[in-house]
Amino acid sequence: MDSVRDKAKKFLDQLPDNVNVTSNGTYGALFTTLTGMSHEGLQKTWATEDIPKAERRKKGESTAGLATTTSCNGFTGKLSNAVNAPIYLGRFDLAAELKKQGVSDAWIPATSGKKPGCGDVFKMKKFHVGVSIDFTGDVWNTAEGGQGGPGQDYTQGFDIVKRKHQTWDPSTLEGWVDIEVLARIAVKAPKWMIGWWRFEIGAAREFVFVPEKGVARAFPTAPAALTPVSEGGRTGALEVEPGGNRVAITWTDEKIGQDRLGPLPGVPYMLGERGSAQVQAFRLK
Repeated sequence: MDSVRDKAKKFLDQLPDNVNVTSNGTYGALFTTLTGMSHEGLQKTWATEDIPKAERRKKGESTAGLATTTSCNGFTGKLSNAVNAPIYLGRFDLAAELKKQGVSDAWIPATSGKKPGCGDVFKMKKFHVGVSIDFTGDVWNTAEGGQGGPGQDYTQGFDIVKRKHQTWDPSTLEGWVDIEVLARIAVKAPKWMIGWWRFEIGAAREFVFVPEKGVARAFPTAPAALTPVSEGGRTGALEVEPGGNRVAITWTDEKIGQDRLGPLPGVPYMLGERGSAQVQAFRLK
């Protein structure tokens, strides 16, 4: 079975190097395959968007800030479909949407010191998104739509998808979606697992809330009420293992590492390990 990054590479391999895939002309059909957008559709949209622009031009005013549709988010949306992403990535509010969906651990801030992998969807500080391919030394290879546009005369305009090669500079980015992490943590936990548990590791105890998906949270004391929590505590990325009956929690504290747990039949109890230590988990009632 292809991994999520294998699927991303297959999608990106459709885009030839050193070629501008334009919305019109020879590459029009490929442009539509890669973006879900057509030249005719863009022309109609640009005609509508040009109405307020024309008014400003008549007055000698700048058209900056007015809407201009391009294919950059259409391209990232098609990528997300190709890799079966659980969240549509053809959008600009990526970090906010991941947080809303409970999978914010898949958002990697540009200040993290990391680099995006093949198929990761990045958001620039400006209003633009694209897809990371790989690195050649310090050169970042990407695939991006929105490399053309309507220009001053939209009837002559066309959009472009192409590969780009640029020096790695994270200061230009807000961050990116790690599609591999997203694929792992977006899988839902079984209903019996969702809720509060008391974890016992030797003589130590901690109280852990396991959500449906996303981020588990551990606390040193028992909760006042057995209600869901979405902030505080020590956090860990929740991953439901194949088969849906075991879970791995990778804690952000590297000294703690990862818990791997599974149920015993017929009882509200999980058994597993944290490194070489045994973990017992008892459901709170």
